[in-house]
Amino acid sequence: MQTSATVLALIVAVEHFYIMYLEMFKIPSPQAARVFGLPQEFMQQKRVQVMFSNQGLYNGFLAAGIVWAQFFAPANAQSSATLLFLGFVIAAAVWGAITSSKGILLKQGLPALLAFAATAAYVFQANA
Repeated sequence: MQTSATVLALIVAVEHFYIMYLEMFKIPSPQAARVFGLPQEFMQQKRVQVMFSNQGLYNGFLAAGIVWAQFFAPANAQSSATLLFLGFVIAAAVWGAITSSKGILLKQGLPALLAFAATAAYVFQANA
């Protein structure tokens, strides 16, 4: 159970590092325009690039938090920290679905929700 929870959490971290990479370093490339479903002309605007870069930094923080929780948090805080950062990802996915695109809920929210559920199940099982 712990292995599957860890693997799922790390998949979420990798996904968010990838999003960070796209938002911070690949805007306004055709690749980023395709991934985000936005016209490249729109992404050419300096203010749009700055906004994406800022979002990328936050996605990097989420990913770094999950990695920290998995490998560097004290053993007695590892699961709680993982749940906290996965909860942040879920909250961001819900907000993104409300304000931007419903697809965010599936693409970012679902993996985080699965990792959250696996981690919570592990915690519940360990404490039973």
